Amino acid sequence: MKRLLLICISIFLNHISFAQNTEGKSDDAARISIASFVPTDIGSLTPTAQEALKGRLDRMITSNGLGGSSQNRFVLTAKVVEMEKEVSATTPIVYFYNLEITLLIGDVIEGTLFASQVVNVKGIGNSETKAYLNAIKNIKDKDPIYASFLDKGKQKIVEYYNAQCDFIIKEAVTLADAKNYDEAMYKLSSVPQICKDCFSKCMDKVTEIYKAKIEYECQNNIAKATSLMAKEDYNSAADLLSPIIPEMACYAQAKTLIQNINDHKCAVAIGNAKGSWAAHDVTATSAALSSIPADSKCYPEALSLVNEVKKYVKETENRDFEIMKQSKQDEKEVKLAQIKAARDVGVAYGNNQPKVINRYSIKIRTWY
Repeated sequence: MKRLLLICISIFLNHISFAQNTEGKSDDAARISIASFVPTDIGSLTPTAQEALKGRLDRMITSNGLGGSSQNRFVLTAKVVEMEKEVSATTPIVYFYNLEITLLIGDVIEGTLFASQVVNVKGIGNSETKAYLNAIKNIKDKDPIYASFLDKGKQKIVEYYNAQCDFIIKEAVTLADAKNYDEAMYKLSSVPQICKDCFSKCMDKVTEIYKAKIEYECQNNIAKATSLMAKEDYNSAADLLSPIIPEMACYAQAKTLIQNINDHKCAVAIGNAKGSWAAHDVTATSAALSSIPADSKCYPEALSLVNEVKKYVKETENRDFEIMKQSKQDEKEVKLAQIKAARDVGVAYGNNQPKVINRYSIKIRTWY
């Protein structure tokens, strides 16, 4: 069971791999990746200036070996303040800007700010946009001050999650106790893998919570399926019960209900088959027989009718006729179906989460 649960969790976490590091080692920070982000409403920057600023941030990141996905939870962003602006009285007009740019490194999932760095840059141009662009060009991405700033941010990230680990786990347990399993797992899976000790503890706990989640949902599905069967909605009941796997505590109950559903389907199908066979309608008889579950009570009776139909076709049409195939899945197929069911839980949960990029601006506002 533990192995299956770990498979389920690994799918839910989109195949997150465990990082091999410990607190304080340089390779902890080396595994951190950071994405650049420039809010659209940052100061009075035009779209062109915003793009130029983002380009500088990107170069700063790549120059220090921190490039990663654009959906990274850790971002490098900037706040721009016009400290001084001058417009010449000459012709052509010349614009001068003195900009104070505050660089910020933070976690946009938790909204945590880890490090900041203030720099001043100046720019001159014959238009406001050109003056801005020239000021931004004066951000020298290979300046040692930025390497020091980024390194500080990386170390702060590692220190923060190692220090907050017990609190994060406790909060997740509280959420799980309140049946908020998905939120609890999301909280635990948000811990970056670069913090090995905390990440490992969270993965152990997320396995426990996932087990509790599927057991809770199992009991709910059994109750709902029982109600649907009372209303003779057997197909919907079967859909609810199909994801229940043998490792679940409620599997025996589910198996009994599934057997009842199969027996019901068999009784209906064998009745239809007999009615069609009375008129020697081979096609309709075959269709009815092929829907009979192999583990239902009337399956032996269905096989007997199958042989009778096959004999009839052989004698009247002088050909072999395949009416029904064994419908019972082998063990490998069953396991694949079970894993798919578990994966669907994680995929559905992930699809319901807001995209990180859409949350950047909201979180970043708290850093200013």
